[in-house]
Amino acid sequence: MNRREFVSVVAAQAASGAAREQSYASAFPDMLLDYLTRQLNERAAYWDGERARINTAAAIHERNRGVRRRMREMVHGFPERCPLAPRIAGGFERKGYRVENVLFQSRPDFWVTANLYLPSNSATKVPGIISPCGHYADARMNPEYQAAYINLVLAGFAVLAFDPVGQGERRHFWDPAVDPPEVGRATTEHSMVGQLLLLVGEDLTHYRIWDGMRAIDYLLSRPEIDPERIGCAGHSGGGTLTRFIAALDERVKVAVINEGGTSNRWPVRYEAGARVGPSDVEQNLFPGAAMGVDHVDMQVAIAPRPLLALIEDYNPAFNRAAEKIRERYQQLGAADRFATEEATDPHAWTVKLRQATTHWFSRWFFGRPGPAVEPDFAVEPQERLYCTPNGSIRHSRTGETLYSLLVKKTVALPPSANPDQVRADLRRLLDYRKPEGPLGVRRLVTTERKHYHIEKIEFLSEPGIYIPAWVFVPDKVPETTGRPARAVIYVNDGGKESHGGEFGAIEKMTLAGATVISIDVRGIGGTRPPHANPGDRGDSTHLFDVETAMAYMAWYLNRSLLGMRVQDVVRAVDYAFTRVDFPKEDFIVMGMGQGALWALFAAALDPRIPAVHCRGGLLSYRMLTDNDRYVHGANIMIRDVLLNLDLPQVAAAVAPRELTLAAPVDHMRRRVPLAIAERAWRVAVRAYQEAGVGGR
Repeated sequence: MNRREFVSVVAAQAASGAAREQSYASAFPDMLLDYLTRQLNERAAYWDGERARINTAAAIHERNRGVRRRMREMVHGFPERCPLAPRIAGGFERKGYRVENVLFQSRPDFWVTANLYLPSNSATKVPGIISPCGHYADARMNPEYQAAYINLVLAGFAVLAFDPVGQGERRHFWDPAVDPPEVGRATTEHSMVGQLLLLVGEDLTHYRIWDGMRAIDYLLSRPEIDPERIGCAGHSGGGTLTRFIAALDERVKVAVINEGGTSNRWPVRYEAGARVGPSDVEQNLFPGAAMGVDHVDMQVAIAPRPLLALIEDYNPAFNRAAEKIRERYQQLGAADRFATEEATDPHAWTVKLRQATTHWFSRWFFGRPGPAVEPDFAVEPQERLYCTPNGSIRHSRTGETLYSLLVKKTVALPPSANPDQVRADLRRLLDYRKPEGPLGVRRLVTTERKHYHIEKIEFLSEPGIYIPAWVFVPDKVPETTGRPARAVIYVNDGGKESHGGEFGAIEKMTLAGATVISIDVRGIGGTRPPHANPGDRGDSTHLFDVETAMAYMAWYLNRSLLGMRVQDVVRAVDYAFTRVDFPKEDFIVMGMGQGALWALFAAALDPRIPAVHCRGGLLSYRMLTDNDRYVHGANIMIRDVLLNLDLPQVAAAVAPRELTLAAPVDHMRRRVPLAIAERAWRVAVRAYQEAGVGGR
């Protein structure tokens, strides 16, 4: 069948009122989120089966060792210890206790700001409690947290309260002389830098846990502290950090996780229309679902050391998790070492939970109850607790920041690699899976337009994932050329319809004689999940939207949302090759916006693609890590990518096939000047020159 006969058959079918085939949408109304949820829940069920086989104390200990090993792997291990080089920047005395404003290095010239609360006139060494902070911007200086520390120190405990990265005096986007912060809240600080760290084979969770471990080192350096009585207690995000630190560092003898995520992350359930968004990146361990490490596993890894889990109000999810933890403590013969308490109050370290914390530590470190009531005391103005002259590590120019460390690390990245190695690395990093199986094409309707028509179809990328497509077919060959124009596969992050209207870019190509297949990769356009973002986060919405949540879900599985979308582009090539009107040797894949990356990666991995055009895509991943803010989402990011390659190296791997890079954008989605683009992509230019096709 030639092109003219094919067009005639399609037109005849449309004219005869051929029955429409049913859309896959009726079976997959929330396709991508359901797909990811199903895979996560399958892994959760598998690991639940493995856990069910653990029924002896020896098996629990073996499992706990495995959990700790996997946690260390997921946070990329820990560095060698450097000297703490502690400094006491000030302090003051109060009735029953004194406070020292302390700085110490957790790694060379990377300073942690802290306050050490010490009981007055203690005749013996005292237990020491480290307290990582929740996501309050002012961190350890917050009045609520100060109250918890004072409650503990008046009961006889030393408390080292330290600022996590991105909070307190370690805020990056806050200048004490210019309030409010430049960018968002503490969770924004965490995710902004945390996603960049993933590009270079690191993670923010690693830094935060290591700061806590070095805080223990500092406590142990103090003559006032009993090294056999070290505890850890934190609220909210600090409770999450307590879960991480106490599981990994067995020097912690007693722990209190206060509203810090006791219940499991998986299985996942989303109600229709529910808002969907991720927690900030440092609360996530990737690929936790693939490795079988969930929140309960981490808390069981603390056993048989005493653990108190606190919650705002008892609820089914918390109760189920607590029962699983309690069962393991019972199997270890330590049932009395796990307990829970509820605040019956909103999310805060309330007086009831402060008292519960002090009672727990008193029970296990002193062998007696804590004080019956919280004493009266006054909290301090924040400036009195400062360790730096102006309350800011960054603006007092005190050592390194995460961003300065990032820039130093990426100077030599990515390493040089030949095209074959780049393609192999890209395939591995994207977890790229060559599409297979039947296409299952469904023809929904044909829409007539002036001088062309659109076949609206769907086909399968893999089981459970369908790709909506509009196929633009010209009615005749242009008289000016006498032959069809080059065919196009078109991908746009705005979806197939964004340039598919009359007088649009796709119509112009079609009227010039091109058959154009415009597709929606999974989760884009017609298959965009029917869920709203958690809320308007202003300039940081891209860090907490539905797309980021789905990128994280894929990372939990050790997969890549970006890789899945590249697979969809390759699947469109499979579909195109089934059409008699699509020239297999003369077509181009055109990618717009994020689609520029999908198209580039597809071309690098699929040699059938003879030409690729990338417009409006990110210039390079180094463009992100060289700056302290960006507006691109996790949906275009690849964990560990810069340890292996960057976009210019991928472009070089496309050579000698035709490649066009047009209007690339920077970290803020601004168009990059030509000179900067040429400099960034010189490795690709050189590859084309060496292939003898410098003009391509």
